[in-house]
This record gives sequence, structure tokens and C-alpha cells, in this order.
Amino acid sequence: MQDREKLELFKAALAVAAADRTLKRSELGLIQGLAVKVGIGKASFDAMTAAALRGEPVAAGVCIASPDTARLALKLLVAEARIDGEISDAERGLLVTIADRLKIGGDEFQAIYTEGLRQADEIRRRRQP
Repeated sequence: MQDREKLELFKAALAVAAADRTLKRSELGLIQGLAVKVGIGKASFDAMTAAALRGEPVAAGVCIASPDTARLALKLLVAEARIDGEISDAERGLLVTIADRLKIGGDEFQAIYTEGLRQADEIRRRRQP
């Protein structure tokens, strides 16, 4: 994944996590970890997070060129949305919008969505004592 695509994935992940105008601890941890991997500093992270929580479109132009990378990114976004145990209507709507921008629709979207749910649920099970 190219650096630009990593940044796009970060912005999309932040937008999905903040779609319901809150960031739960599990969502924040994921977003912070991704920010570190992408190389986003604290000041930029704080500014982008504040903008996302205000409802500003931080991922309006999400663009990932490779179809395989786009599918992987969407699966990660679904898993990230579900990591707190639920996907809000706002999160689901944003996932659909992002999928449309990535040219992923219909049955392919549903298959990726189901796999993302499975992945998040598996992570949650492993974290439980």
C-alpha cells in the first residue's frame, strides 16, 4: 500500500469511527495505532479527530487505486466499525458511501462486510478474559 493510500485509509477509518460523533476507547486505540503507522503526528491527529467529531468530511475524497487494496481497506473499515460490538446507522451509511467511492457494490460489498464483521468479532473474542 502506497503512503497516500495509507493516509486515505487512516482518514476513512477516522471518519467511520467518528460517524456517530463519539470515539469509544476501542475505536480510539485503533485510530491512534493507525496514525502511528501512517506517520501522523499528535497535533495533526488531534486536529483531524476534532474535525471528524464535528462531522466534517475528513474522508470525502477517499481514493485507493488498486482493487485488491480497496477491498482490503473496506474490510478493515468494517472491522474497525464493529470493534466496539456494534455498527451504528451512521457508520453503516458511511461504509456504503466509501464502498461506492471505491467502486465496490452489491454482492461484493456484502461479502466484504460479512468478512469484516467476522474479523472484528474474532478479535473481540480473543480480547475477552
